[in-house]
Amino acid sequence: MAVDKEVRQKHHRPETLRLTLTLVVLAVVIWSAALSDLKAQSSAAPQTETVSIPVEGMSCISCAARVKRTLKGLDGVQHVEVSLEYREVTVRFSPDKVTPEHLEAAISQLGYKAGKSRVVESK
Repeated sequence: MAVDKEVRQKHHRPETLRLTLTLVVLAVVIWSAALSDLKAQSSAAPQTETVSIPVEGMSCISCAARVKRTLKGLDGVQHVEVSLEYREVTVRFSPDKVTPEHLEAAISQLGYKAGKSRVVESK
């Protein structure tokens, strides 16, 4: 019985309780802050739009690579996919940084004829 009492007293010392409580509070604060940051990041995620742009005059792999490289170099462009078979480019971008008209102009400045873009997807 004396051993049980001694063990209970060691575990219930005020400084042990204070330390345990402090660690629990700290863990809750850190978890709460991390959850808050995660919510802020998801709500602040930039909107994206995906458009398809017909391209006349694009006839070879070199042409496709040139169009892709040019569009990927524009601020706000996240992904470019070129289809030689369909003579079109699909571009995912941030509409607050670049517009479909700007994408069309960049293609036309390369010497190809960019048609009117059509929205494929918006998020």
